Amino acid sequence: MTSYPKSLSKLILLLMFTLCVYRSNAQMFSGRVTDRRGEGIPFATVYIHELKSGISADLNGEFLSKLSPGRYTLEASSLGFKREQFVVEMGNINLYRTLVLEEISYELNEALFSGRRDDRGSVIMRKAIAKAPYFKYQVREYDADSYLKGTFKITKVPALLKLKSMKDKVNLFTGKLFLLESFSTVKFSFPDKYEHTIKAFSSTIPDEISPGDYSVLMKSSIYDPQIFGLVSPLSPKAFSYYKFIYQGVSNESGRVVNKILVVPKRGNSKLFAGTLYIVDNMWSVSYAELVSEQSGIKTNIKVNYNEVADEVFLPTTYNINASIDVMGVKGEGRFYSSMKYTNLKRNSATISNPVTQVKPVVKERSLEIKETPSNTTVKVDSSANKRDSAYWLEVRKVPLRVDEVVSYQKSDSIKIEFREIEKRDSVKNQNSGKGGSALEQILFGHKYKISKDLFFSFGGLSKVVGDFNFVDGYQLGQNISINYNAIKFTPLKFDASAYYSLQRRLMLWNTSLSVRHSPLKNGFVNISAGRESSDISDNPGVNRFINSYSSWLFAINPVKLMDKKYFEITTGIDIANGLQSSVSIAHNTYSQLVNGDYKSLFGALPELNIPENIYGGEVLNLSSFMASASLQFTPRYYYKIDNGYKRYVKSSYPTFTVKFIKAFKGFNAQSSWSRLETGIRQKIKTDIYSSLSYNINAGVFLSSSVVSLPDYKHFAASDQIFSNELFDNRYLMLGGYLLSTRDSWVDLKVNYNTEYLLLKRLPFLNTPLITESLHLKSLWLPGDGRHHTELGYSIGMDDLGRAGLFVSFNGIRYKGVSFRITIPLFKAQ
Repeated sequence: MTSYPKSLSKLILLLMFTLCVYRSNAQMFSGRVTDRRGEGIPFATVYIHELKSGISADLNGEFLSKLSPGRYTLEASSLGFKREQFVVEMGNINLYRTLVLEEISYELNEALFSGRRDDRGSVIMRKAIAKAPYFKYQVREYDADSYLKGTFKITKVPALLKLKSMKDKVNLFTGKLFLLESFSTVKFSFPDKYEHTIKAFSSTIPDEISPGDYSVLMKSSIYDPQIFGLVSPLSPKAFSYYKFIYQGVSNESGRVVNKILVVPKRGNSKLFAGTLYIVDNMWSVSYAELVSEQSGIKTNIKVNYNEVADEVFLPTTYNINASIDVMGVKGEGRFYSSMKYTNLKRNSATISNPVTQVKPVVKERSLEIKETPSNTTVKVDSSANKRDSAYWLEVRKVPLRVDEVVSYQKSDSIKIEFREIEKRDSVKNQNSGKGGSALEQILFGHKYKISKDLFFSFGGLSKVVGDFNFVDGYQLGQNISINYNAIKFTPLKFDASAYYSLQRRLMLWNTSLSVRHSPLKNGFVNISAGRESSDISDNPGVNRFINSYSSWLFAINPVKLMDKKYFEITTGIDIANGLQSSVSIAHNTYSQLVNGDYKSLFGALPELNIPENIYGGEVLNLSSFMASASLQFTPRYYYKIDNGYKRYVKSSYPTFTVKFIKAFKGFNAQSSWSRLETGIRQKIKTDIYSSLSYNINAGVFLSSSVVSLPDYKHFAASDQIFSNELFDNRYLMLGGYLLSTRDSWVDLKVNYNTEYLLLKRLPFLNTPLITESLHLKSLWLPGDGRHHTELGYSIGMDDLGRAGLFVSFNGIRYKGVSFRITIPLFKAQ
């Protein structure tokens, strides 16, 4: 028999004693919340009064928690079930209990109230909304323990995403459960300061993917005007957006609770639907179940409130379920969170809203939007991601399911595989996602890092064939770009392209050099020169991409071209905040062009390369030397400083513009004319669903001795059915050059965009991705007696495609009606 030294024997006895004491001080209490039929109640809450601790059950109604020996009063609850109290005695062994809840029926109690149920619901909610600031600022400070578990799984992806470029990531993520758990301590101080210490964190999500700020759960309040960016049912403006319908009352733990159905007055893309449970006479929330649907993501939020102190109801559990169905991608996610409160202190009864405190008078508020110091301090314990299974057993409130255990087991291999995919994709990203192999670089072009601050890129074989049109025929060439960033805040970019026209048998080329400077004043200088087949209009209504394909396939060539040799210098800088200036000089030589001997793919012949215009459509073969100056002013224009550069963000005022252009004779130029124009534009948010934009531009040619068609005032216009430009700023039933003028003009465009107008009221179209618009556009040429007006309605997604019906008028005389389609997704880059 082995003999141990006395000191070692004592040590072993001490360890055994410590273990026994430890085991006796905290045992595992677990169980299941069920209904009378024995079926688990998903996401039920078990509140332990003595500990002020909430436990969120999982999908099967199961829960667990470590408890020291003693007597505990439990309160189990779930929406649709009666709150029940249970007493348990914890000893020195683990304990399992089944907590059975009865379904609750809410009495309408008409004897207490006569009238419509939505009237009573409104009365109750007005009282609850009036008390919301009080409950929001009721607590001065507390400490809390927070356990959170989140899972998500992508269940289906469309075949398009399974193509080679995304195949690896799709296969890695599809059908696999990903999991994160955290245990944190939270110290709250009035009015909104949080000290968040992450004591333990574990995740099967690859480290390169951020799970987001999940602490937003505990920082959100039902009493805030907005919750997760949506209008709260307890917002001061709630009655503008919601109807509240009284569903009945119940008695819960000696208190009368009103059940209120929350119904959005319009679609709930920016609103919640659901149910609130309001404690009578106190007017605080005891339960909240809120559902939102945004862009294919449906989220169900359940929050359980318990009376952690006398008349102080705080959230003790959160349950959030999300289902995703976006453009063929389907998935699901769940979050559970349990809170345990200690050291809670209340504010005085007189404090209801600290925002109303008197602030010092400031002469003028700064227009710079600075990063607001966070009211949340996050610290991560050095051992947070090293906790063992014993530690997690202590703090975990929801048992792990079988698939969650499997997720942990496969975590390391998935993370390694994802890291390898990321390395391969980083090479592809240099090539605009088109592949990183030598062959792919040759085919699609590539951006090469020559040195730390010097980059070179080219278009590849895919860019060898350029624009097709009936003047140039096919064009063969290439483009390059050079970026040089060695001088701080003064990046240089040089672009060049050269394409040989097979029809004209000459080289078309262009170059440009762009330099940015004075980053806090948005300074820039652009120098460009070249020779190209250019659109006669400097404000085209048809994109060259659309013109190229419509010409090649159907011999439809709405873009009319001229030969243009040019040299131009433009510079601009902010004179003051919101006041932007620009000046330029340019020398241009124009020549008329004619179509070559080309037909469409199906043998059709195109129109002549002569635009239809009220003054005639020929381009005078001449040169022009022009100078221009413009000012643009937006009052009280708020801005941010991003990486040392000033970036304008927003203003409540319209933008005013003025521009003067003068063409001089001399320098081998024949043009002689001058033009003055002014404008005003603005986009106004009318409510959470809608916006109104307007753009008014007016001007006059002060002189027009010698002016060629390219120097007319042009308006973005097209009479084609298909396009890839948005409807808002183009005329859709007007020839692209017809009303281009050398006289005076007034150009008006008004667009009203909303999520709910006509067709969006149909259920299958009721998605926030789709919007509806009303359009009014009117062009008046006083000197020529011409007046063109369009009215229209459109529906669709701005970034993907829209369809609309438009009617046009000459003056007040009806002209016609047309259907239009735009697909911005196909816009050439």
